[in-house]
Amino acid sequence: MTVDPSPIRYRKAVAEDAVHLPAIERSAGSAFLQVPGLEWIASEDVLSAEAQLNWIRRGLVWVAETADQERVGFLTAEQFDQEYHIWELSVHQEHQKRGIGRALLEALTDQARRETIAAITLTTFRHLPFNEEFYGTMGYRTLEESQQSERLKATLAAEKASGLPIERRCAMQLSL
Repeated sequence: MTVDPSPIRYRKAVAEDAVHLPAIERSAGSAFLQVPGLEWIASEDVLSAEAQLNWIRRGLVWVAETADQERVGFLTAEQFDQEYHIWELSVHQEHQKRGIGRALLEALTDQARRETIAAITLTTFRHLPFNEEFYGTMGYRTLEESQQSERLKATLAAEKASGLPIERRCAMQLSL
């Protein structure tokens, strides 16, 4: 991991951040250009600024920004009972491998612990260094189908219906 020479600040997102998030998500998605069979993901639509603003208003979006206020990453989550579910973690391609994604996950984890949330879940691609393997290094474990909640099963089913190759997807959980 390369250390970022400029300090990065991590904070809850505010309305003004919404217009910056689609470009970050698009840039992060370009990593899939190097994954055989998943290159098409790089050209998929990303959430609009308006949709991002709706998530921000719900209060579970964090951003990473440089000292000159350039937004370089974000994380979007949602609360379900005693769990948070991560819907998106994106770091601009020019700022990857500097610990920004890890710090965003830590921000969510810190909040979850303060709120006595029991677990954090997500769905992601299997066997990719920047997906399942990355989350594994952060303490997330891949769940077998029998270990998945009905909500996670429904999330994976919706992903399959939207065209994602389900055989390459998995659900993961960090127990707190």
